[in-house]
Amino acid sequence: MKTIVVIYDEQQILNLVTAYMEMPEKVIFLYEKKDEKLIRNPVIHRYLDCEIEYLQISRQTIREVCDTVRRDDTAFDIHGGNNFAIAAVSQIAEQRGAELYYPDLEAGKMLVLKDGKVTIKDLLLPKLSVKEMVSLYGAKVRNLPEEQYDAEGRKIVEACMRAKRRNNKRWVNFTKTVGNLLKKYGTEGVIVTEGYVYREYRSIFEEIRDVFSLLEDDYKHLRFRIADPAYAQLLADTGVAFEYDTYYQLIDAGCFDDVDIRVNIDWNGGDFTASDPNSELDVMATLNSRLISISCKSGKYDQQAVYEVKTNAEKFGGKRAVPVLCTDLNENHPELVSKADELGVLVLEYQDMWNRKAAEKILAWMKRGRKDR
Repeated sequence: MKTIVVIYDEQQILNLVTAYMEMPEKVIFLYEKKDEKLIRNPVIHRYLDCEIEYLQISRQTIREVCDTVRRDDTAFDIHGGNNFAIAAVSQIAEQRGAELYYPDLEAGKMLVLKDGKVTIKDLLLPKLSVKEMVSLYGAKVRNLPEEQYDAEGRKIVEACMRAKRRNNKRWVNFTKTVGNLLKKYGTEGVIVTEGYVYREYRSIFEEIRDVFSLLEDDYKHLRFRIADPAYAQLLADTGVAFEYDTYYQLIDAGCFDDVDIRVNIDWNGGDFTASDPNSELDVMATLNSRLISISCKSGKYDQQAVYEVKTNAEKFGGKRAVPVLCTDLNENHPELVSKADELGVLVLEYQDMWNRKAAEKILAWMKRGRKDR
């Protein structure tokens, strides 16, 4: 096939899949004026190794494109977009025996219509990274120095999670206390504070002893030093250890195309200046060109948290994004879980997280398919 004509749609992944699968020599995108800001997306150009042309939809451009159609070397993708363009090219394709392509993402199938017959093929989707998916929908991931811990660092994360889950309230108070000390003294030197701090949180200090290269108490004073400054964020923020625990659950599943943690996103897709609006997503993953956006709540959560994760997921991953809210507090809220399900949001309560079922539950949710809501 030499040419595919694609009617441009706001759901960017649909603009890519047919040409990616069929590898034509040329792609012509027919776009509406309102979608002008969406065209020439760098991710689409990265995955299509062919000539690409953009034409704004009008009766004249459609007529000119259709006049060039020959039976064997031009096909049309009619997945969505402008209804007039779909009707016009469908009529021309039927008259001249050209192929019509319709990618069905939910079914994972490509429908090919020609001469009154339908051929169904398995859909081939690109394995997009988190950054590529976000870029596809017009934003940009800011490169933050987030720690990708080694084996020793992961042991530290796991120790922090055990301490947190044993007594969440004490862990919250502990992280506030240590966080204030680290803010005052920094993360690399020896910190000296009152001895009662150790006695108040002795069980936690002992449980996470590997965090420290120095941990001494002479009753009057507590002296400690963090073994690696990278561990400081685990002690200074109540929920960071839970974010990493969730991240490791997805990594360990070994089935996602990409997994990233604490992703900072610039809404404008520019150079990320301080004045740009941005969002931080706790954990994000991709699978079969779908974005999984996860918000981790280590404490109480409410319905606003459900709306927030849904909004961010679809803003940066389109209608097929998978919004997930993971909770770690030893409480159940069936009414919120039910409401979230109505909104198309998956809520994983503490039993699933403690039993390391995050990936399993997300995969099952994706398999059942999301309803349009």
